[in-house]
Amino acid sequence: MSCLKKQKDEMEPAVVSAKKFFHYLLHCLICIYIALILGVLPFYFTDGYYRIGTDKSTFFSQTGVIGARLVIPILTCYLVTAFLVYRQDRKKGVINESVWVSLKRDLSVTDAFAAVYGISLFVSYICSDYKDMALWGADWWFMGLYPQIMLLSAYFLISRFWIPRKEMFFLIFPVSGVVFFLGILNRFGIYPIFMELQNAQFISTIGNINWYCGYLVSVFFGGVFLLWVRFGSRPWQRALLTAYVTVGFGTLVTQGSSSGILTMAVLLLAFFLLSASDESRMLEFWKLLMILSAVCMAVFFVHRVFPGRMTYIETASELLTNTFLPFLLAGAAAVLYMATVWMIRKKRFNERLWRNLSKAVAFGILGAVMLFILLICINTLLPGSIGPLSNMDAFTFSPQWGSNRGATWRAGIMCFAEQGLLHKLVGIGPDCMPAYLYRDGSPELLAMVSERFGTLELTNAHNEWLTTLVNMGIVGFVGYAGMFVTGIFRYIRQRESNYIAAAAGFCLLAYTVNNMFSFQQAMNTSTIFVIFGMGEAYIRAYMRKSVRFPE
Repeated sequence: MSCLKKQKDEMEPAVVSAKKFFHYLLHCLICIYIALILGVLPFYFTDGYYRIGTDKSTFFSQTGVIGARLVIPILTCYLVTAFLVYRQDRKKGVINESVWVSLKRDLSVTDAFAAVYGISLFVSYICSDYKDMALWGADWWFMGLYPQIMLLSAYFLISRFWIPRKEMFFLIFPVSGVVFFLGILNRFGIYPIFMELQNAQFISTIGNINWYCGYLVSVFFGGVFLLWVRFGSRPWQRALLTAYVTVGFGTLVTQGSSSGILTMAVLLLAFFLLSASDESRMLEFWKLLMILSAVCMAVFFVHRVFPGRMTYIETASELLTNTFLPFLLAGAAAVLYMATVWMIRKKRFNERLWRNLSKAVAFGILGAVMLFILLICINTLLPGSIGPLSNMDAFTFSPQWGSNRGATWRAGIMCFAEQGLLHKLVGIGPDCMPAYLYRDGSPELLAMVSERFGTLELTNAHNEWLTTLVNMGIVGFVGYAGMFVTGIFRYIRQRESNYIAAAAGFCLLAYTVNNMFSFQQAMNTSTIFVIFGMGEAYIRAYMRKSVRFPE
C-alpha cells in the first residue's frame, strides 16, 4: 500500500512537468507564427505586384493550416495534462471551484465577445446559401470561415500560451520601418526592389494603396504611443523610436489614401485628450506635432525642387505637403511647446485648464463633424440649399462621394436590407457579400453597382463593420465590434502601467478607424489579430505580475 502511494506521489510532479513542457512547446510554435506574420508576411511576394494580394493570402492561410496541424495534437496533450493537474489539485483541496467556474473566471469581456463572434461564424456558414464561397472567401480576399477561424485561434492561443516578451512585439518596428522607407521611395518613383507591374496604385512590398494604408496604421501608432510615453531608458532607444515615427509620418502623408490621413487626425486627437492631465505627456504631444510638421515641410521642399516627381497625390496629401499649412502647424506646435515648458518651470501648468480645453476641442470637432453630416443630408435632399457649398462634391452624398464610398456603403446597406429575418441575424455567410450581390441581388442593387463599377467586382462595402453586418448578421457584428471596442478601452487604460498592452490598444484603435472606410484583408487583419492576442497576453501577465512592468 505504501509503495502504491509512493508511486502516486512521484507521478504527480511528472504530470505537472508534462503540462509545463506542452505549454512551452505551444509557446515556441506561437513565437514562430508571430515571427512569420509580423516579420515575413510584409515582405512576401512571388512575382512583384502581380497577384500580390493572393500571394499574401496564400501565405497567411498556409501558415495557419500548417500551424494547426502542429498545434492541435500538442494542445490536446496540454489540455489532458492540465485536466489531470486540476483533478489532483481538486482532491488536495488546493482548488475548490469547478472547471466551468474556473474557465468563466478566466474569460475577459473581450474574450466573451470573441467567443460570440466565433460561434456566429459557424452558424453563419451553416445557414449560408453560398457555402462554396463561405468556406475560404471571395477570390483575391479570402476572408471566409477558415481564415476567420485562424484569426480567432491566433488571438486565443497567443493570449493564453504565449509567454510575453517585448522583443517579439518590437519585431513590428524594424520590419514596418523598412516597409515604410520603401513606401516613401516608391512614392517618388524610386524602386530599390524591382516589382512587376509597378505603378502609382501599388506601393512598397504590400501592394494596393488601400492594403498598404491598412497595414501602415495597424502598426505605426503603437510606435507613436511608445514615443509619447517616453519608452526606453537609453538615448539610442529614444533616437530609434523618433526615427521610426519620422519615417512613419513620412509615408503616411505621401501614401495616397485619405483614410490614413483621417486615422492620423483621430489618433492625434486621442493623444491630445490623454495629454491634458499630464505636463510631460503634453510636451511629448507637441513634439509629435513638430515631427509631423517637419516631415510635411520636407516633402513641401521636395515638391519645389523636384516638381511632379511624386507619383500619386490626393487632396489630403496635397493639403499637408504642398501648401503652407505645415508651416503654420509647426509654428503653433513650437509656440505651444515653449509655452508648456515655461508653465512647467514656473509651476503654472494648470491641469484643470488643459482638461477643459481638450474637452472643448473634442466637442468642437464633434460638433463640426455633426454639422458636416447635417449639411450633407440637407444638400442631398434639397440640392443647392446650402449656398456656395452646394457645388462641392463633399456635401452631396452620391455614388462617387468619398472615392466611391457612397456607392459601396449603399450597396452594403441594400444587401443587408434585402435579407430575411434569419439572414439579418446570422448573415449570408463569411465573406459572401459578392455572392449574394451578383447571384441574388435585386435589379436595383445590381444596376447601381454595375453603373458605378462596370466589370469590376465589388467584394465588400469598404467599411469593415458594415461588411461584417452583411456577412455575419447582427449577432456576428455585435461579437466582432464588441471584441474590438472592449479591447481598445481595456488596453489603452493600461497606458501608465503596461506599455505594450497600451501600444496594442492604439494599434487596434487605428485599425478600427481606418477600416470604417476600408476592409479586411490578409495583410492588415492577420497582423492586427496577432497584436490583439499579444495585448491580451500582456493584460493577463500584468494581472498575474509574471513580467516586469511597465514593459
